[in-house]
Amino acid sequence: MLEEAKGGCELCNSDAPFRDTNGFPFLEVHHVHPLGKNGADVTENAVALCPNCHKTCHHSAEITEKLYTKVKRLRPLT
Repeated sequence: MLEEAKGGCELCNSDAPFRDTNGFPFLEVHHVHPLGKNGADVTENAVALCPNCHKTCHHSAEITEKLYTKVKRLRPLT
């Protein structure tokens, strides 16, 4: 999933804010359906986000719906 993001946030499309100590673009993994609520730890439930978008996702159901529309690999819960 981080490879699919190609160094950019999958929500706002901005480049990662910096590179980590290994030279990789820094993006945070967000589980759309939280692991603590029985979400799966699979790429179909995860996105790569910049820190700002990651924080926003934890406080906005509307943004979560936008992710489902934008990131085609995500699978909504059935």
